[in-house]
Amino acid sequence: MVTEEDVRATSRRLRDVVEPIAANVYFAKEAQEAYGELGLGYIPGCFCSRSACMGRVPGEAVVSAFGVFNPDVVVPAIDEGRAKTDVESLLVARERGATASLERILGGPPDGAARATEILRRAADAATCEGHPLFAGLRSLGFPGSATGDLWRAADLVREHRGDSHTCAWVSHGVDATEITLLTELWWRLPLNSYVRTRGWTSEQTDRAIDRLRERGLVEGDGFTPAGQELRASIEEATDRQERAIVTAIGDDADELFALLTPWSKAIVDSGGYPADPSSLTRR
Repeated sequence: MVTEEDVRATSRRLRDVVEPIAANVYFAKEAQEAYGELGLGYIPGCFCSRSACMGRVPGEAVVSAFGVFNPDVVVPAIDEGRAKTDVESLLVARERGATASLERILGGPPDGAARATEILRRAADAATCEGHPLFAGLRSLGFPGSATGDLWRAADLVREHRGDSHTCAWVSHGVDATEITLLTELWWRLPLNSYVRTRGWTSEQTDRAIDRLRERGLVEGDGFTPAGQELRASIEEATDRQERAIVTAIGDDADELFALLTPWSKAIVDSGGYPADPSSLTRR
């Protein structure tokens, strides 16, 4: 029987090892070159390619799915991308860039890729789509058909499922997009009002959000109050619980999966293919 502690421990470990594999695409020069061929710079390329799995949806729908980004940044970026290219071209560019980058870093399809993909795919197949728009969109695409492409897609499915689960969790806990990012900074032991800037929020917006958190007794000075710590922990636990089907499907293959994924993730970080600082945070 899979216990709550099994779900917590395995889902968080899975979160950490799939992140560099799935998210290398956001830092891959090959992906940026592919978006550039479509006439897109970094932000429109990233936002439009990630959301392309959901089809030609408006920017406001992308804001809802992404959760934590400033709408004033997302909507214009999506509008720009929609004016310059189509969803199908974006999907091809993203897949091509992700696969080429991973193969450059890992020296081609790594040994064990098929086995890791098999386990990750089984996990993703066990998960459900309700409340998980990015995961559902990715699932609709199927798999690229190459060893590295399939590994990346399987990792991306698992990553986006937890991301969607996290959005469901913080929304249900009554915090907004700016507030959850500020709380997560403290959860990761980062300085308050630092990482949140990467999500496009202005100083005025983040300052107001900090004031709201202080008024609610969740933040005092530049750190957690006990109530803030408890709330953020509860959000992570609610995220974990939504990963039960994935953890159950992995089952006794968890150690084998982690043994395969861990050195690949490390190689990606060591090569600069995923930021070293976020991946080195003390995550709980």
